[in-house]
Amino acid sequence: MAYIITDNDGTIQGTGDTVDAAWDDARATLAAAQVELIGDDVDSTECLGNWTRESGLRCVPASDAVIAAVYYEGGDIAWRMAGGVAVTTAEADA
Repeated sequence: MAYIITDNDGTIQGTGDTVDAAWDDARATLAAAQVELIGDDVDSTECLGNWTRESGLRCVPASDAVIAAVYYEGGDIAWRMAGGVAVTTAEADA
């Protein structure tokens, strides 16, 4: 089973074969975009530049089709939850 890390807007920030790998990928993606990932205990007034809270992200299982779509199209794809798994809209409509 593969996993995605998604933000509250539904943008997929990371993928991986394990939960830890998905989080590592999300951290790398955000760092490459110069977005600092902070914990809820961090005072955001002390952060410079762009930042997001780790609690604003969630990890969910994902279908192989979602992982492929992210690979080829990037993280801003249309997807839905079905049976506790992130699936493409085509999979959801089938």
